[in-house]
Amino acid sequence: MQGPGGTPGGIVPFCGGCALAGGGMWALFSRVMVSSGGLWHGYFGSHYGAGGSLGATLLPFIAGVGVLFFNGKSWIGWALVLASLLGLVVEVITSLHVHLQPTPLPLLLVMLGAIGGGLGLIAKSLRAQ
Repeated sequence: MQGPGGTPGGIVPFCGGCALAGGGMWALFSRVMVSSGGLWHGYFGSHYGAGGSLGATLLPFIAGVGVLFFNGKSWIGWALVLASLLGLVVEVITSLHVHLQPTPLPLLLVMLGAIGGGLGLIAKSLRAQ
C-alpha cells in the first residue's frame, strides 16, 4: 500500500499534519473579521462623486444582455456579459476590509506554530523514507 503522494512516507504523519495545520488555520481565521466598506463606492465613487462604479459595471451587462436577446450566438454580447460579471466580482472583493482581532501574542504564536508544524509533518510524510 502506497502512502500519500505515492511514497511510503506514512499516512499517520500526513493525517496528523493535516489536522494540526487545519486546526491552526481555523484558529487563526476565526480571529479575522471581514466587513464591507460599502459596495460600489470604491475608486470611482470616492473620487468622482456619488454613484460609485455600479454604472460602470452594469451598463456593459445591460448592453450585453440586449445583444444576446437579439442574437444569442453573438460573441460581443457574451464578452460584455462575462466581462461585466467579472468586474462585479472584482468590485465586491476589493470593497472588503479584513482585520485581525486583538490577539494575545502567545495565542498567535501557538496558532502559527500549529500551522508550521502541520505543514512540516505533511511535507515529511510525502518524502520517501
